[in-house]
Amino acid sequence: MTDRPSPRTLVSAFVAMVVFAAVAVVLVLNLPEVVGLGSRVKLPIFHGASTWVDLVLFVAMGVAAVVYIATRTHASYQWEVGLKAVAMPLWVLNSVLGFVAALGTWDFTGSKQSPLVVIRSDPRLTAQVLILLGVAIIAVLDWLVLEGRLYKAIADIVFVLGASVLLSDIFLDPAKRALHPDSPVLNSGWDIKGPFFGIVASWLICMLVASWLARHLVRREELPAEK
Repeated sequence: MTDRPSPRTLVSAFVAMVVFAAVAVVLVLNLPEVVGLGSRVKLPIFHGASTWVDLVLFVAMGVAAVVYIATRTHASYQWEVGLKAVAMPLWVLNSVLGFVAALGTWDFTGSKQSPLVVIRSDPRLTAQVLILLGVAIIAVLDWLVLEGRLYKAIADIVFVLGASVLLSDIFLDPAKRALHPDSPVLNSGWDIKGPFFGIVASWLICMLVASWLARHLVRREELPAEK
């Protein structure tokens, strides 16, 4: 027995994913130029929006893991796996984009230092690397305990809690927050904020649909006995 959707439903989901991804791309390409960065503002804005989306996916993954531990239901396990299958590769992409954005657009902060010097001293980029290391550890653990669904859920919860503590320490500490451009998008006008929120919304829908598709890779008959 499987709970796979019909081919028509799968095609509709894939089309929806492509459409919302295209909306995000169009919004990025039509962002207005800004003083100092010009058209280079597109990359850091997309990176910021995609990172917001990724953090939402991580939280949802943690919630799904908690629900699985509490209920041991197939659906909650599917969502945990589906969200993880999208969120973790997306964090790798966002990390690359973050470093490229920092190297290419750091004059947005008015800093006179070398971008490499700033990156080493930036707590947010440091946190990005630490979370990336966590992603790698989770991937290895998943491989080591292929049938240990309970162990995977616990590891996912620990990962999400660790990332939350790490990011909270940065965003609640004014000194650490000040070392990175502090909410440049939210401090801009609606010509920047409007498209940014549109990118976040469309990219989030795209990634949620991708997670929904990924969750169906987990077939009910392949699940081992509870562990």
